[in-house]
Amino acid sequence: MFQKIMALIRTMRPMTWVSVVITILAGMMISLEDIPPLQDIICIAVLFPVFVLGYANTLNMYTDYKIDEITRPYRAIPTGIIKKETVLYFSVFLLLGGIILSVLVLNLFLSLFVIAGFILGTAYSVRPTRIKARGPLAPLAIAAGYVFIPLVGSYLIYSPIDYPVLVIAAILTMQTAGASVSKDFIDLKGDSALDVDTVPLTIGLRRARLIVLSGLAVPLVLFPLLAWSKFLSVWFFLYVILVPWLGYIGYLTRKEHTYEKAYIHSFFFCAASILLSGIVYIGGIS
Repeated sequence: MFQKIMALIRTMRPMTWVSVVITILAGMMISLEDIPPLQDIICIAVLFPVFVLGYANTLNMYTDYKIDEITRPYRAIPTGIIKKETVLYFSVFLLLGGIILSVLVLNLFLSLFVIAGFILGTAYSVRPTRIKARGPLAPLAIAAGYVFIPLVGSYLIYSPIDYPVLVIAAILTMQTAGASVSKDFIDLKGDSALDVDTVPLTIGLRRARLIVLSGLAVPLVLFPLLAWSKFLSVWFFLYVILVPWLGYIGYLTRKEHTYEKAYIHSFFFCAASILLSGIVYIGGIS
């Protein structure tokens, strides 16, 4: 029983929650120009990613189990630890739990952002939309769900929308869209066998690598430029400190045996970039 429970938790891919927790926290920090209240951090920044991302990931695990049989046979469904139907039921439980939580802690308008996240998570994995298999649309959908929706939504908890926030959210969304292509490098064999049109299979590995690195570099270029033009705080020049890390990720994308490591570094690179946007606003920096 314990093994099955742990397997179900792994289908939620807890590592991916980190990015959205940080994104929501950053949106709150930008809005308040301070660290948000502890109860809001727990109820909104932590619990919503558990339900929304947990739902999206378990649903994707259910729909992609044939790909996992080829590329990740050690996962819960291919190994037979849990049945795919169990994963589907669990995803429905997370969906209902997230909706109930939004009703309890958010107003109707902010609940729409949660619902948008659930809709996007469903459209990503389920036919007839199945955005995952639609080439360039997949990274854009991931970025919208991981960055734009949670960052803007969490900002609106405390303040009305502000133009610079939309610019910050758009830039960080572009970064995540590029970075998310790195995940497709890991699934090349499975995606190819099942005719899933991911970006690397559509345009080739070399161009896909360029998209990943260009996406990661977007805030490192645009934020300092916007700070130089005085549209954003001079503290956004801090983004240049991420340049060496970007160079290391570029090195990791060159060899097949480091693709997964490149994906993990890209993931945390984006998380650090998003968190930095919130940090520069603390203490009234704007």
